[in-house]
Amino acid sequence: MIKALDTSVIFTAGFGTRMHPITKDIPKPLVRVGEKTLLDHTLELAENGNVKHFYLNTHYLADQIEKHVEGKENIKLNFETPRILETGGGLKAISPQLNTPIIFTSNVDSIWKGPNPYNVLRKHWNSIKMDCLILLIPLKNAIGYSKLGDFKKAKNGLIKRSNKSGLIYSGIQLIKHELTRKNKKTIFSLNETWDELIKKEKLYGTIYNGNWADVGSVDNLYEAKKLLE
Repeated sequence: MIKALDTSVIFTAGFGTRMHPITKDIPKPLVRVGEKTLLDHTLELAENGNVKHFYLNTHYLADQIEKHVEGKENIKLNFETPRILETGGGLKAISPQLNTPIIFTSNVDSIWKGPNPYNVLRKHWNSIKMDCLILLIPLKNAIGYSKLGDFKKAKNGLIKRSNKSGLIYSGIQLIKHELTRKNKKTIFSLNETWDELIKKEKLYGTIYNGNWADVGSVDNLYEAKKLLE
């Protein structure tokens, strides 16, 4: 029997270079959009989507993130030192701590309006045929995103790379996290794992029909705040 899909790894280790000068003194997860930090928006969204256990990878200004979540028993931190491990390496390092085979992963720099994305992914998950299910945003529903696409989706749900598809990666996925342990590297991107899954026809995608704002840069903060209104 598959355990409940109630655990998420949140990537909070990055340097936030696109948000300088704000992130010169505070890590990107603690940048505020409205009255809450990006991290708190992410945690609240996940909790409203029935996620109960959280693992955060940290590196840049990690002491501030540690202090911010102090006392929250459902959050565990994994400190990446001396080097940042990127998304794949970060998940690989946390993987041995996880007591469930399938988990969510989430970036921390998005604001959402519409159905809860965690519930959308959970509804479409199929453990038998899928190794990973990523949530895709139609470009017309995305705010503050300049690319023309990341993946194209077939009728059967399988996805492949495409930079003109009009579908972009939202930053949230469900994944069998032990896949990252097959990569012998310590530092690597989850893109490497996805490319292996594409070859094996095990990477799937589903569409999110709400609105989504990328808060990766200072210029997008205002638009993201408007989405919360």
